[in-house]
Amino acid sequence: MTLTLRRHPAAEVEPPRLAMPDQDLRAPFHDPTAPGLCTDRLRLVLRGIVLMLPLVVTCGLGWLSLGWFALDGQLTVAEGALVVVTVFAFYWVVLSVATAALGLFWRPEPQAQPLHGLRVAILLPMYGEDAASTIGSAVTLLAALPGKGRHRFALHILSDTRDAGRSLVEEATVAALCKAHPALTVHYRRRTQNLDYKSGNIRDWVQGHGQSHDAMLVLDADSIMGPGTVLRMADALAVEAGLGLIQTVPRVLPGATLWQGMQSFASEVYGTNIGRGFAMWTGAEGNFLGHNALIRIRAFAASAGLPHLTGANPRGGVILSHDFVEAALLRRAGWGVRVMPEAEASFEDTPEALPGYLRRDRRWCQGNMQHLRLLAVPGLHPLSRFHLLQGAMAYLASVWWLVLLVLWALPGQGGAIADIFAKNPFLPTWPALPPVTQGAIAAFVGLMLLAPKLLGVLGHIRDNGMTWRQTPRFGASVLVEALLSALLAPMLMVHQVRAVLWTLAGHDSGWMPHQTSRSDLVTLLRFHATETLLGVALLALAMAGELSPWLLPVAISLGLSVPLGALVQARVSVFQHLRPVGGQT
Repeated sequence: MTLTLRRHPAAEVEPPRLAMPDQDLRAPFHDPTAPGLCTDRLRLVLRGIVLMLPLVVTCGLGWLSLGWFALDGQLTVAEGALVVVTVFAFYWVVLSVATAALGLFWRPEPQAQPLHGLRVAILLPMYGEDAASTIGSAVTLLAALPGKGRHRFALHILSDTRDAGRSLVEEATVAALCKAHPALTVHYRRRTQNLDYKSGNIRDWVQGHGQSHDAMLVLDADSIMGPGTVLRMADALAVEAGLGLIQTVPRVLPGATLWQGMQSFASEVYGTNIGRGFAMWTGAEGNFLGHNALIRIRAFAASAGLPHLTGANPRGGVILSHDFVEAALLRRAGWGVRVMPEAEASFEDTPEALPGYLRRDRRWCQGNMQHLRLLAVPGLHPLSRFHLLQGAMAYLASVWWLVLLVLWALPGQGGAIADIFAKNPFLPTWPALPPVTQGAIAAFVGLMLLAPKLLGVLGHIRDNGMTWRQTPRFGASVLVEALLSALLAPMLMVHQVRAVLWTLAGHDSGWMPHQTSRSDLVTLLRFHATETLLGVALLALAMAGELSPWLLPVAISLGLSVPLGALVQARVSVFQHLRPVGGQT
């Protein structure tokens, strides 16, 4: 159904519908209307440094590791394979350090004024979320945008809500808000068939109504953006004719629970700096996060129609993590994809508790694992292939780290397990290194893991300053976030490994509304049963003298999964809120 509550007079007679054909993933494609992009040699140099420096560091680490394993006079195939896996896993860690270091040198680029305005459609896809808060936030943004400026804005609410009762609430909410804001242009439509989930929802709108607009601002149900940020993005798209997509660096809303506060603080202090570094070395070969982004509609329609992958779910069927793929297809067609850190007032929400967060993460895992099938698509830019691999590695890395943790830590302790490793030629044996050397290795790995956070702290203090009164609470927030991250890391690793195995086993995670509420004790016990039992088993091995001391903190963290899950969903505020939500930037 379609409910149009207000329409621009110029839109009464719409141009012909836009075609958005499925892209052929077996042959290259170039959009003849793409005007082309200028080569930025300085950015290419930065890109080479950022991508090659981690390779040099990890290869050096691999060379040292091969020397350590050869101390006993021989190097087995298993030990060589372990070194290769270690180098591959550690590359992504050093890459994040290099990206964060580059972010310290970022400066906002001057903004040119466009000679013409854009007709911008603000798209709000919905799937059963709370109507009052979701639609209310989008209407608030629309009301704050200038009605007679360079650009014209209209809100399109694209409902995929399946529950008829909730859809009636949505219609009533839209009608009430339009009555309160009679000057605004708001459209509402609900699909009765949810073909291809969110990507299909937007594609359906592009084909039916995209021809009347130049660009679309794609939101999520939990998105909040400032009007100044939206205007800045629209100006940039109007000035740079070769850009097909502008992506912001969204920050997480503070929320009400400890988990949400932790995510918000980390995204502001660490994520902002990494996002800036990422924007610097990716340039016009950036990425798309699926929301809080401005897209040139005709470029999107011509270049980013997603076909179904061959085979059954979860490896085939609908492309779930559509955003990375759409960005890659836009760049393949000749359109630029740019990350814009200057567009600062861009926010998203996160679930209140770990069960909701991890259920959503399982769906993302399934979508990102599909990216492995797309790495060989003809015509993709090399950096687009890298983004697709990076998306898959966001989850495969947990499998890598779990294997490495077991293979590096278990043989280091005398006992039956160490004897098994020593007698089996297919398993690596821990080199007889002095404790000081082992401590130095652990310190180096720990420093690399903490470096992006430390660089983010430096960048935040440089940009925002820090008074003596603010310093104690900011320092406490950094320490609490680091401690909670360390305690939760083993649990999150186990869940991501489960998500990967679940996907590889052929189970479809499907598509469901985000679970935002907190969980009761029974739910936490059931949800964290696997990691709790694993932690108890590791502690039992420690008591039997079979566990390396390096694994003891991991065992304790896993054993405390349920108390930690209950702790982080508590409604407490210990993190320093650093930025007002919304605003004019």
